[in-house]
Amino acid sequence: MTDLPRTQVSIAGRRRAAVAAGGAIGAILRGVVGEIVVTSGLDPLWATLFVNVIGSLFLGFLIAWHTGQFRSSPLVIPFAGIGILGAFTTFSLFSVEVFELFRTGDLLLAVVYPIGMIGLGLAAALIGIRTGGRR
Repeated sequence: MTDLPRTQVSIAGRRRAAVAAGGAIGAILRGVVGEIVVTSGLDPLWATLFVNVIGSLFLGFLIAWHTGQFRSSPLVIPFAGIGILGAFTTFSLFSVEVFELFRTGDLLLAVVYPIGMIGLGLAAALIGIRTGGRR
């Protein structure tokens, strides 16, 4: 079986369950954002930009809040950070979108889009960290 003591197995199992539950929520939220963007007639790139920037903001806040004086449950980061925000954000789609922009010859957007995504993501993370770390 396993060499871990029974309590560690229980903790590991709860962490995995928290990640799975959060991941289900994050994936549903990501799907909803995609549907809203597409039915609004906007380019799907906007959905990717939105989820990645909002995800950076919330993850920055969550990490600062959790590691600051506001110690919370050890399941908060697995559930909300890894699960919800990990499934909500999408680096892989972002990478494919940039590749497709280059492939289709939209060179200006292929350069501006990743620079904007990274810049906005970093700014959002900083805002989240500063906000979450306030005492």
